[in-house]
Amino acid sequence: MEPMNRMHEHFEGETAEAPMMSRCTAAAESAIQEHPLAMTLALFGVGLGLGVVVGSALAEPMGVRKQPTAENLGRKILDSIAEYLPASVQKQLHT
Repeated sequence: MEPMNRMHEHFEGETAEAPMMSRCTAAAESAIQEHPLAMTLALFGVGLGLGVVVGSALAEPMGVRKQPTAENLGRKILDSIAEYLPASVQKQLHT
C-alpha cells in the first residue's frame, strides 16, 4: 500500500477542490501583479492589525497595573508629610 500525501493531491489537481484552489491562486497572483504596492500595504495593515489584537489580548492593561502603584505612592507621600503636620491637618489627610 502506497502512503497517501494529501498535499500532493491538492497541488497535482487530483481532488475536487483543486480547480477552485487554482482559480483562487490565479486571482491572487493577478491582483498582486496588477497592484503590487496596494497589496503590500494591505497585507502590512492586516499584519499590523493582527499584531495589535494579539498584543492587547496578551498584555495586561496599563490602567489596571499603574493605578495601585500611583495610589500607593500617593499614600506614602501623605504619610511621610503627615509626620510634620499638626494633628488637625493629619486627621483631614487620612479621611
